[in-house]
Amino acid sequence: MIFIYKFNEELGEFEGIEIKENVPLFELLDSDKILLLVDVHSEKVWVWQGKNTSTRMKFISAQEAPKIRDKHDIAFTLSSVDEGDETAAFKILVGLI
Repeated sequence: MIFIYKFNEELGEFEGIEIKENVPLFELLDSDKILLLVDVHSEKVWVWQGKNTSTRMKFISAQEAPKIRDKHDIAFTLSSVDEGDETAAFKILVGLI
């Protein structure tokens, strides 16, 4: 199971988003957004940062990400991923590989 959150710059926090069935996760990636993906199966939390996001957005989202992780499980690992520099594991998760 995967939970997805979008960083809301105006509120300075992550908001849960609904994903429609049969929509590949990579279609949610947008260069102007920061997304947080909680992969319950692998016990990992990914913070994906679009290339057009500001330093301020990245800083605040990095502070907020542990709060979301802790809601799911404090033992989950937290990783940050920049657009264009995604790891193979992240690409597999979102369906790019």
